[in-house]
Amino acid sequence: MTTLSPHSPEWMKSLFTTTVSLYFYRVIYILIFAFPSYLASGKLLSIETVWYLIYGSIVEDVMYWIIDLRLPFSWAWFYPVYFGIPIDDVIGVIILAVIYMFVKQKSKAGMR
Repeated sequence: MTTLSPHSPEWMKSLFTTTVSLYFYRVIYILIFAFPSYLASGKLLSIETVWYLIYGSIVEDVMYWIIDLRLPFSWAWFYPVYFGIPIDDVIGVIILAVIYMFVKQKSKAGMR
């Protein structure tokens, strides 16, 4: 079973299987958020770039909550939820805190 139109070329049907299609948007999503993260940090791949990438993703989730007046994981399959708690956002906040402490420690060491 594919998610494409029956009129799609055969090579496309074999490439974009249901499983691939489910996660394809995540690659596009990360690429879209990676560009402003790169611009904000000034580096292609760094701890700061990762921080901005995660930060942007969490802010986007919060903006959806505000605009839709409901939690995005109440309707989206890709949000892992445990007792109504969005696991990906909790993990994101934890990673942001760890990166922040790491960068803060690194900058203190550089000032000595």
